[in-house]
Formats: sequence, C-alpha cells, structure tokens
Amino acid sequence: MSDKSTPVDVGKVCEASVRIKDFVHRTPVLTCQAIDRLAKRKIYFKAECFQKTGAFKARGACNAVFLEKERNPNSPGIVTHSSGNHAQGVAYAAKCAGLSCSVVIPRDAPKIKCDAIRGYGAELIFCEPSHTSRIDVCAKVASETGKTIIHSSENCDVIAGQGTIALEFLEEVPDLDAILVATSGGSMLAGVALTANAIQPSCQVYAVEPVGKELQKSLEAKERLWTDPPKYLDTVADSIRLQAVVVEPAAGAGVYAAINCLESIVPPPQKVGVILCGGNVDPDALPWST
Repeated sequence: MSDKSTPVDVGKVCEASVRIKDFVHRTPVLTCQAIDRLAKRKIYFKAECFQKTGAFKARGACNAVFLEKERNPNSPGIVTHSSGNHAQGVAYAAKCAGLSCSVVIPRDAPKIKCDAIRGYGAELIFCEPSHTSRIDVCAKVASETGKTIIHSSENCDVIAGQGTIALEFLEEVPDLDAILVATSGGSMLAGVALTANAIQPSCQVYAVEPVGKELQKSLEAKERLWTDPPKYLDTVADSIRLQAVVVEPAAGAGVYAAINCLESIVPPPQKVGVILCGGNVDPDALPWST
C-alpha cells in the first residue's frame, strides 16, 4: 500500500527535487502585461502545462513511484485511479522506473487522456464514473495483484513531489505575496503550502475551486463532506470537480481568481503566482465545441 505515515516537510520536498530532476521539466515562469492590467497587479504564471505528461502530476508521481522502486526492488508494480492527469503521471513514472502499471479510470474519461496513458504502456481498467467506484476497483486490483496503490493526493511522497513547484517558483520570484492553486484532491495545495510557508512565510497560498464545491466547509468540519461531484456542480474543469499557450480549464480557474477575486484580501496582494496546472484538453469536451 502507499506510504501515508511519513510527515512531509520542506526537506522531503528538496529530496524529491533531486530525485525527479532528470525526469521532469523545470517549467518556465511567464508574465503577460495585458493580464497585469486587467488584474491591477503583477501576475506570474508557473507553466506546468509544459510539464512532462502535460501536467504537474508528473512531479508527485515520479517521486512516489521512484521511492516505491527504491523501497521494494521486487515490486510487482503500481496501480492508481484517476480521471486522467495523475494516471498519465503515474504511467510515465512507472515506465521510467521499469514497473508494471495499472490505471483504474472512469469509462467517460477524455479519449485524449486514455490514449496518452496507453502510450506510456499502462493497462487501463475502466470503472463507473464515480469516486466510490474508482476506489473500490483500485483496491480490488491491488488486492489481487499485490501492486502498490499510488493515490493522487493521500500519499506523502506525492505531496512532496508536488511541493517542488513552489520550490522552483520561489527561487525565480522570491518575493511573491500569494500563490493561487487550483484544487482537486489537494496534493498540490498541500505541497505548495508547506513549501511556501518554509521558504517565504509571508507568501499566502489560496485554494481555487469551482463554485458549489465548498471545500471550505470540509476544511471547517475537518472531514470530506462529499466524494462525488454534486449534481449542481456544473464545470468544464473535470480535473478539479473532485476534492486540470492552451491550458486546461482547471488552470484557467487560477487565472480567473487572480483577475477577479483578490480585492477582498486585506491588503490585496500585488505580486501573485498562478500555477497553470496542466494543458491536457479534450477538444470535444469544451463548451464551444458543441
């Protein structure tokens, strides 16, 4: 099973940076004067849309999979469940590590993501399009094969890998006032927050989510209040429905927040980092394609 017990700190993030550096890109930080004018502040974009596999998920996946190979040289392989980006990251990492990989994926997942996962040599196992089904089928595969589950967010090694985004970001722009993080399961949010807090404590980290998801209520209750997207949660950003240059809609959520949602913060941040979390877009799923 995946390692959930080892606490994550900035030291683990630094170790992850060294471990994965030859297998992921150090992505560029981009600026845009037109967006700065709209936002009335300076915006810096960490372009994870240019990352290996097309999304930041390759970072955490590589760290977790490579550590699995180190800890268990005779590992029968990896299994995970994902709507696409984490699956591509794990499939890529498993190929790099020489491990077998099975991916449990909803039967309605975008074809572009399914094709990419297969392209990395992973086995696809389709399930019903619900978070509960994904978990159940993944657990069954792990039990039957002995493969290690690499969860997209509930895995400390994955969180440490995602924290390398903030490590790079703050090396390049050390005086950021805030970083906006599009949030699904929370591994990027956790990794970025703990790293930013260690390196630049004055830099605030904000989670960005679709209206209706209500992550704040789960945080206040200290438990996940739902596992499947509510029926009223209408968003094209499929990768952040759960607790996604062309960027995927989930990355666009951070851009929107940077332009429209920061004036209520006192004092309003003037140098803001936005993580463009990925660029894996299914053209057939975009609202203007129908």
